[in-house]
Amino acid sequence: MAKVSPTPDLVKETMNTIEMTTDEGDGRRKSVHYHDIAISADNVGSAPTIFSNDEAKWIQRYVKMRCCTAFVEKPRDLPAEVIPDAMCFCGYPKSQHENINRRFRGMGKWSKESNTTAATTNAFGEIEFVGYGGNIGKYVRVDVDSEIETIQKLMMKVWGLEKPNLLISVTGGAKNFRLKLRLKEVFRRGLMKVAQSTGAWIVTGGTNTGVMKHVGEAVRDYGLTSTTTNRVTAIGIATWGVIQNKNKLTDERCMGSWPARYRIEKEQNRSECFLDPNHSHFILVDNGTQHKFAVEIPFRAKLEQAIAKMKTDTGDDAVLIPVVLLVLEGGPGTLETTHEALRNNTPVVLVKGSGRAADILCYALENSTVEEKEVSNKKGVKEKRSDTLLEPAVKVAIADMIKQNLQMDKDQEKYLTIIFECLQKRDLLTVFELDSKQSSRDIDISILKALLKANKNQVMDQLKLALAWNRIDVAKSEIFTDDKQWPTGSLDDIMLSAIQLNRVDFVDLFLDNGVSLREFLTKKRLLQLYNNIPQNNLLYSELKKAKAKFQSKDKRTKYFSLNDVGHLIQELMGDFYLPRYLHFAKYRYLDVQLLLEGKSAPSVSQGLLGAAAVATDFGDHTPINDTQEKDVREHTPDFPNAAQELFLWSVLMNRQEMAELFWKEGMDSIAAALVGYSLLKAMIARTDDTELAKRIQCQAEEFNNYAIAVLCECYGSDEKKAQNLLIRELEYWGHTTCILIAVEANNREFISQTACQSLLTRIWYGKLSQENKTWRLLTCVLCPPLLLTLMKFEKRYRRVERQAAITPLNQQNKVSSKELQNPDVDETPVLQKSTRQHYTMFQKIFHFYDAPVVKFIHNVMSYVIFLALYSYILVVSLQPTWSIEEYFLIFWVFTIFTEEIRQVVTSSSTSIIAKLQSYLTDTWNVVDVVTIVLFSLGMILRALPYTDTMEAARVILGLNLVSFFFRILHIFSVHKELGPKLVMIGRMVRDLTFFVIILMVFIVSYAIAAYAILFPNSKLEWALIKNILRRPYWNLYGELSLNEIEDAVDCTYNETLYNAGTMDRCPSAVGMVVVPIMMGVYMLMCNILLLNLLIAMFSYTFQKIQDNTDMHWYFQRYSLFHEYYSRPLLAPPIIVISHASLLIHYIGRQCCKDCYKRPKASTAFRRNFPNERELIQWENVIADTYFTRSEVNKLETVEHKVKTTSMRIETLVSKVEEIQEQQPIAPSSGPVAMYHSPIAKMPPQLEKRLGSLEEQMAVTYQALDWIIQSLKEHNLGAAALPPIIPDMKKKLKEEQRKLEKQQDHEREIVQKMIKKQIEIHTHCRISPYPGSSTPRFPVPDEKVPWDITYPDYEPVRYTSPEVEGKPSWADSLDLLNLPLGSRDAMHFNRYDKEAKVDRQSHHGVYRVENGLPVNPRGRTGIIGQGLLGHWGPNHTGDQIVTRWKLDEGRNKVKENFQPVLEFVAVQRSDNKMWAIPGGFCDPGTDVSNVLQAEFNEEALGDLMKDENYKKKNLNKLKDLFATGEKIYKGYVDDPRNTDNAWIETVCVNYHDEEGSTLHPFRLKAGSSNDAATWQTVSSKFTVYGTHSYFLSLVAKKHGAAF
Repeated sequence: MAKVSPTPDLVKETMNTIEMTTDEGDGRRKSVHYHDIAISADNVGSAPTIFSNDEAKWIQRYVKMRCCTAFVEKPRDLPAEVIPDAMCFCGYPKSQHENINRRFRGMGKWSKESNTTAATTNAFGEIEFVGYGGNIGKYVRVDVDSEIETIQKLMMKVWGLEKPNLLISVTGGAKNFRLKLRLKEVFRRGLMKVAQSTGAWIVTGGTNTGVMKHVGEAVRDYGLTSTTTNRVTAIGIATWGVIQNKNKLTDERCMGSWPARYRIEKEQNRSECFLDPNHSHFILVDNGTQHKFAVEIPFRAKLEQAIAKMKTDTGDDAVLIPVVLLVLEGGPGTLETTHEALRNNTPVVLVKGSGRAADILCYALENSTVEEKEVSNKKGVKEKRSDTLLEPAVKVAIADMIKQNLQMDKDQEKYLTIIFECLQKRDLLTVFELDSKQSSRDIDISILKALLKANKNQVMDQLKLALAWNRIDVAKSEIFTDDKQWPTGSLDDIMLSAIQLNRVDFVDLFLDNGVSLREFLTKKRLLQLYNNIPQNNLLYSELKKAKAKFQSKDKRTKYFSLNDVGHLIQELMGDFYLPRYLHFAKYRYLDVQLLLEGKSAPSVSQGLLGAAAVATDFGDHTPINDTQEKDVREHTPDFPNAAQELFLWSVLMNRQEMAELFWKEGMDSIAAALVGYSLLKAMIARTDDTELAKRIQCQAEEFNNYAIAVLCECYGSDEKKAQNLLIRELEYWGHTTCILIAVEANNREFISQTACQSLLTRIWYGKLSQENKTWRLLTCVLCPPLLLTLMKFEKRYRRVERQAAITPLNQQNKVSSKELQNPDVDETPVLQKSTRQHYTMFQKIFHFYDAPVVKFIHNVMSYVIFLALYSYILVVSLQPTWSIEEYFLIFWVFTIFTEEIRQVVTSSSTSIIAKLQSYLTDTWNVVDVVTIVLFSLGMILRALPYTDTMEAARVILGLNLVSFFFRILHIFSVHKELGPKLVMIGRMVRDLTFFVIILMVFIVSYAIAAYAILFPNSKLEWALIKNILRRPYWNLYGELSLNEIEDAVDCTYNETLYNAGTMDRCPSAVGMVVVPIMMGVYMLMCNILLLNLLIAMFSYTFQKIQDNTDMHWYFQRYSLFHEYYSRPLLAPPIIVISHASLLIHYIGRQCCKDCYKRPKASTAFRRNFPNERELIQWENVIADTYFTRSEVNKLETVEHKVKTTSMRIETLVSKVEEIQEQQPIAPSSGPVAMYHSPIAKMPPQLEKRLGSLEEQMAVTYQALDWIIQSLKEHNLGAAALPPIIPDMKKKLKEEQRKLEKQQDHEREIVQKMIKKQIEIHTHCRISPYPGSSTPRFPVPDEKVPWDITYPDYEPVRYTSPEVEGKPSWADSLDLLNLPLGSRDAMHFNRYDKEAKVDRQSHHGVYRVENGLPVNPRGRTGIIGQGLLGHWGPNHTGDQIVTRWKLDEGRNKVKENFQPVLEFVAVQRSDNKMWAIPGGFCDPGTDVSNVLQAEFNEEALGDLMKDENYKKKNLNKLKDLFATGEKIYKGYVDDPRNTDNAWIETVCVNYHDEEGSTLHPFRLKAGSSNDAATWQTVSSKFTVYGTHSYFLSLVAKKHGAAF
């Protein structure tokens, strides 16, 4: 965010406030720095932050509040003695109006528009709630008319809130809202779960009462128990004027409070509320008034709508931020809020059991019925649509609920209408039963399901929402159902977003539902993954370095290429590893910009090879569309092993769970896990973040464990195949092998596994049998002829039949290490028949001398002879003259040097530098280099003809002999006992190095101090350094030399003598006393403390190595075995023959490459197998088996069992609490209980069967009665009187009569409700005004008539932008903008000839006040024209086209013994409500013609354009419309009405009594409607405005059911 500089005036004003502290006369003190007055020590003010706080500067510039600008005295309710200060209509006392220009001093008219103005806000900053644990939140006071964009910037940029993935708006009871303890816990836990899992914002009223308090406590409890540092964002939007102690939040300097100390007191004022201490942010909405509630509601609605237009931060699959309204309890305001939310298509979750308004809505929803109807859309296509019906009994019950639970006797009709209109959008309503058995964890599911239900026809949007929320449970239960089919490729784009967002569960779900990684992963998508890395990620910085290192400046683009990724992987793995991105030209020479942007970079010039590669994959540098890309992909996938590429990306991104998923999906499980381990180990060294390094280390160990586990599974199944997996050349993993990857990563644990060691042992013996003991080998080496008889070789078999098929794992024969066969031939499959083959004599000789173990023995013997020769020359025959032995020794060392050169050249690395680096990583190779250098230096000095150089050569060669002897320690590494000891020595030497550094501090400090005291003012010379350090160093070994200090003899104090070296210098007298004391302390510290510390360090190192002896020895074996396997047959010095042969072959290959063309030879450490695919499949099967068993083992772990037990106990406790709460309790006073449904609903089949049972019972009663009568007639009856058999028919008729009477009574009540709604124009008073967010001023039922005074009535002015544009159908003048004297331009109560508008009312003369027509029905809460074109009456015509509803036999359908009518209904496009066709009438036009035209337009669409249809039906329509009867003429209760403009209509009924005209009629929706159909005339059916009243008149006229 850019910094905002303070304005000069603001700086000047701030500086002018600095003054001395003064008394105010009442004990208060004025601040030294500011004009604000300190009431107490807690309100002294805050430090000036205007010059440093960017937040304060921004708010000062852009955020406003609203202030009253004129004092208009309000009549007093109490005498002046009680309230001495006069009160303004704004609610503030006169004393707070002193600094304004008082335009009024007495009574007058006050309004927000004319009596308030915007000013820089004086309340913002941080709020600290004293006594609530120091809770600190952000707050700001804003003008009610503030631009919503400004508030969004404040929240997102200034306050730094992250963009939400969901907005939960909570509304409901503001006071006295209580929940049972268990229900409260259910609500809190569920709300916090959905907020935490989806990253939601929670928006409430922000006060410490009712529902808002419960939300705040939920946020508090979450903060106390949560292990994350992310705080739930709870935003409170409250009215500034009703906040108690708001003066604590203000700062008259408009500089903010940092923080403002806010206290919540015990006593709360009647018209005020405290802020809730647990909300994180507060937006306090100000309209310039005080003690007036609900000011923030329109502002909150606009802010929520603006947030809903933002998109989530989920990449390319971002969706609009969903909003859901959560309704708990509440009153009339809650019903209005819910109604407005549904008008805006916002999903609503009703919490059943919370009480009042929420329960009323739940009751209405659950007791309504849904009727499917076949309708015709605009295209004339038949489709099914559902309508909500309400029985009269339900309507009556709802009316009683409103009266009793909302304590409303007069506005019932208004809220009944609101509830009925809410039910028309039942798809957006979701009921969560708080007190049900399933409610313990489902409130979050209900909220999310409500949002998905709102997008039920847009499956991909549903999936994007679930992805943004990271709710895999919702996706599985609501989206990926069994009835949904996902076409190939439909999930690819959202799969990419899931990978980028690290949604592992979603990726796994997509893979289970048909996503193919080979088809999904294209070059473009992989490049998108690598180019959408967060800049704070380690991979981003490493790729940036690789790009700068390997890309030339002229070819460098802003994107990362696969070439950059390949170089980075090679750097991390080592030069031996060749990534596919560097190996194949189609990856190396990609035009990244062409793929990602659709255009080629102008700086890209890759030569013919690059152009060919790009053209091959992508055509001629043209942008690729999805179809072309799909066609290419169907034949040749971009990545044959796509799971591997995604695995590498996940590992580099440090996303462990994602990497594990792709590791399981891919092939080569062991190799992939080893590569993951190697990459992570290499990345540890590239980060300075200790926590990140620890996390990467843990992830690396996990992959290493996976590799070991799969290898052990394979080895347990088949030893030979497992060993083959270790040496198989991996095409997709750098053309290397598993064992080489492990060695290069120094993976000792993997190399120490039995499979690896068995392989090494097999390689070590070559073709020799492992049964050969050491004595056999030594005997055959010393006496070669014996090898033909004494030496045992491996068994070899010749295949005589085809290979056997792969058998199941549980039936495969295990191969022991003694049965291992020729490593150069794949003998893995079990042969049906085989024949043993024997080696020839020459084969035996070759295989014996080619075995690494034999090469080792020869080299050891050779090296011992070399050391003996070297020792002989150095001790006996090192003369000034050269001897034959010395020449031979030089030649021998030269052969050793050539062998070292061969080792460097034949390294697996590619470049010379990498070969040298790989060579020098081995400590023994470093020893070899030092040894050869010392020998060369010694021989050079030996060759010089000087005596001194000869002696120097003798010394150097002596040291060189020591280094050669050290080199023989390498031979010991093959021994199981001696090998680990070498590791211990190496570790101890490292420990000693660090120890010596510490020790030198003590030695040097003591040495200098002691020498300075003993021999002050010594002469500066080189010998001084030796003299200073000599004695302290040898003191460590017990050579104290105290007699030289305390009893020095043969010494002198004569400077001349001891400087000349004639005599030693005597120590000083002080030194003789002080230095022995210093020596004692020195010896105590060094000899006892430090040396014992060194011993402890050595002991720790020894124990550490001893615990892992086998691991270290096993790892050492590899380097030794590999070295001797690759060595030539001959040992030095005759090894030069082999070297000469290798050199000749190399020169020949360079001179004649065609002559030496041959396939790459396999080795014991790297091979290609002919049955490689079977080997890979076998490994995958073993890996899958391991995964399955691992999942089963997880279920058996103690942690999982404890978790399961905990969940069961929690469920049990919940059920116990339910049982306790269901115990009977004493009745208590409280709100009236909710009604139970008066309608017993049952399936039709069940109702039919019950009716059949009743008929059978009646017949049974008749039969029993007949039997009794017969017995009586024959005198066979008992003495007692017979039982009275009830007359079931009579009883049923009586019940039916009562039911009919009750239904008639209910219908009568409903009709009275409908009539009353017309009389008090209920629809005209419902907020907001249609097509806008403008709220109406609330008008109670009793205040509707104009003759009832309403002094607080302040109607809102609104004229729609469309009408303000002055279209041809609207008046050209806006009377409200004209002065009073100019408003007579319009002629009301007559025909306006100038405007050609009929302004006469059907009700006669209406009032005109101040030049404005007055609605004859009463107040509406809106002034202006609204959506209506004319001031005064706007005349319309409505037609009700009816016919009798007939059954299949063309008989009239009856309901309650009355025939049923049907009428033509159209579904409006603006509010989706059903209505009767109609339209506005132009002046002078005949109503019947208008009605016919409107019917044709709205109900027939363009059918009349069809000549055949027109010819067939036109005359019928004319005849029908000629028989119309007026049923109503007058005022219409339409939501578009205002105080100055209203609708009047003439409603005509066109009835087809015979059905000959309308029954074959075909309907089609017009352009202004969505559908048209025949609807039943019934009070159950909710229609637009007063149309229900018109239908009741039609039904009454025809004697039909209603």
